[in-house]
Amino acid sequence: MCLAPMPPEPQIPNVSSGARLVAVDGRTLPLRAVTVRVEAGGGIARVYLEQRFMNPYDEPLRLTYLVPMPEDAAVSGYSFLIAGRRVIGRVQPKKLAREEFERAVVEGRTAALLDEERGSLFTQALGNVPPRAEITCELIIDQPLVFLNEGAWEWRFPTVVAPRFLGAPGRTPDAARVTVDVALTSLPVNAALNLHVADALPAGGAVRSPSHAIVQVGSPTAIAFAADAALDRDVVVRWPVARPQVGVALAVGRPRGARSAYGLVTIVPPSRDQAGLPISRDLCILLDTSGSMGGAPLAQATRVASALVDSLGERDQLEMIEFGNDARRWKTGSVVATPAARAEAIAWLRGLRASGGTDMTAGIYASLDGLRADTQRQVVLITDGQIGFETEVLRQICARLPRQSRLHTVGVGSAVNRSLTRPAARAGGGIEVLIGIDEDAERAATRIVARTDRPTITEVILGGSALETSAPERPADLFAGAPALVSVQLRPEGGELWVRGRTATGPFEERIAVARTDEGAGAAICATLFARERVADRELSIAAGSEAAPLEAEIEELGMAFQIATRLTSFVAVSDERTVDPTRPTRNEVVPHAWPHGMSAGQLVAAEDAFAADSDDESLASPHSLGEIAAPASLSAFGSLRTRSAAPPSHPAPSMPSRASRPPAPKQEEEAEAEAAKAKKSGPSLFQRMRRALGRASRVLRGRLTLRSGGHIVVEVTLDGPLAWTRPERVTADDGRELAIVQSTADAALVASQVIRLVLTDLDVTSPVTRLTITLPAGAELVVEIES
Repeated sequence: MCLAPMPPEPQIPNVSSGARLVAVDGRTLPLRAVTVRVEAGGGIARVYLEQRFMNPYDEPLRLTYLVPMPEDAAVSGYSFLIAGRRVIGRVQPKKLAREEFERAVVEGRTAALLDEERGSLFTQALGNVPPRAEITCELIIDQPLVFLNEGAWEWRFPTVVAPRFLGAPGRTPDAARVTVDVALTSLPVNAALNLHVADALPAGGAVRSPSHAIVQVGSPTAIAFAADAALDRDVVVRWPVARPQVGVALAVGRPRGARSAYGLVTIVPPSRDQAGLPISRDLCILLDTSGSMGGAPLAQATRVASALVDSLGERDQLEMIEFGNDARRWKTGSVVATPAARAEAIAWLRGLRASGGTDMTAGIYASLDGLRADTQRQVVLITDGQIGFETEVLRQICARLPRQSRLHTVGVGSAVNRSLTRPAARAGGGIEVLIGIDEDAERAATRIVARTDRPTITEVILGGSALETSAPERPADLFAGAPALVSVQLRPEGGELWVRGRTATGPFEERIAVARTDEGAGAAICATLFARERVADRELSIAAGSEAAPLEAEIEELGMAFQIATRLTSFVAVSDERTVDPTRPTRNEVVPHAWPHGMSAGQLVAAEDAFAADSDDESLASPHSLGEIAAPASLSAFGSLRTRSAAPPSHPAPSMPSRASRPPAPKQEEEAEAEAAKAKKSGPSLFQRMRRALGRASRVLRGRLTLRSGGHIVVEVTLDGPLAWTRPERVTADDGRELAIVQSTADAALVASQVIRLVLTDLDVTSPVTRLTITLPAGAELVVEIES
């Protein structure tokens, strides 16, 4: 049969937090360990991310895990290892990849799928992990490094996903896919690091980390964690290098079969005493004071903002705006940065408190409102970036920021949403600076000051006979002593490459000869990073309001040609052989994340309460996105906060009762009445569905369509309690049409959290399936409400 995919249908949250709280006490979690192996040097890194999972159940397991990712990285490889066999993934268009994955699950083969939700957030699904079996997934990630003012490279890698503010229902269209399960208590999962630095260290230099305790392993440039590290913050490692020489350098690679060669151009501008554009600064500080910034993140943000204020002189202008649910100005318009004004500004910053949701669009609008086309404003957005409607902010920046102005971002916290901070800086022609809550705030402020003070080279362009195209299309300004990396597509026969720009003393130009590049020569990472930068340009154009269809077609083409994951292309890996019996009951599980270091459930609840209080939508009064059952007593301080129940530990299923001993219909009616009474406390919509089911003496369950096409549908139903299951006598849709049963979970006495799967023939492909009635032998009925 030909099956095309339906997207997963997890519960859609109806309030702002973007989190589901999960109790994990007493559970054996599938994720057992994470290992990060890194080869870094010359401004780039290749990362091998290994995640080891184990199925703790006696049934096949399907699990889902949100994987944090560096926003500027390219995922260029994916595979899994099971029973000593490695299964290599390949990139397919997203819909085809999901079709292949879901078909493999129905056929009983082990499969893995890696989808991009945002550039910094991926969903990994594993299907048919055999009972009690281990599976190890490996992602290959190509990543540029960041050069710091003090003459050092920085490698930064995320390990945790933070909840995002999603706004009112419908504001974030894919809210369900970016909502994260967060553990109420610490997770027994740690990370190990194996990093090798290829750069030569200067005399007295050492590899250091502001985020973790590290040790040398055999040499000064081989690094590991001193102890297993919790998955609750970015890993940050820095090492000093000799100052690069002013000019242009090029690394080139050409994959086999590629028509073009690809390169990374390193541009080193002259030092500040050689050139600089003397300008007075018109600085606007835009500070996020939403609930997620409470505590240490806001303290760090305030330190950075205060340092920026202190850097101003009496020729400069200052404006400050804070935003949570709405925007609030320090003063009306810009103020001359006199000593008295600076002191008053710092006092205002120290008095800020975090609360409410993150309506960042209001703050962006306020900071850019009324700017003239010739304005040279420097806007600095300081935020943790935790929103799900990033496109709204990017569109404001693209539409309203004058070309002469710049917008920079400072990402603060242990799990910054770089799908906002990096594209925002890209759209604003500025830089992105990241700072953890335990890092030196003044160092981050120094980097921003350097970027808002005097750019060394502006209006940077690349050209020459060797160049086909470059990415990003709009290179950022260059600043003293800070190398910039630009990806390029080159003619394989070579030629000349030049870089031009404008300095305070006149034109800047550097030329370099590009040699011929044969297939298979050089570093393959140059090609994957070029493709990733090209995709980022296209995504920004879509966010800015350009016609999406041709740009999305190009994104898909880039993903396929370069075999990298994008929003429209996914990695899929499927075992050749059948590994489980597809008619056995299975289990589904979502692997939770830890609370990001420095963030608490209290901050989330405060943001929820403030958002609901300010909203006109009465449906936001109860935070159903945080689950369906009341929180345990230990969480009573969180008020109305609820948790999602975790899957119970595996236990043997009871023996199958005989047909005569199966519960009669009246007993099922009693069970339905009990379920309805329980559901009435959880929300009116669920209670109303139960009432409809009672009229038919049926038990009501929730299900989801995983595939629909070619006249077939696949439905999975997760049980909320025990069920004596037998192959159905018939299945009917909500409009009365009968669906033929192609495949069914085998007869068994099932328990809560086990999953039934049905493959059904449905020739009416135009009618939606919202409810199924399953008639079991002896006349018992199950009503399956299909989640949408």
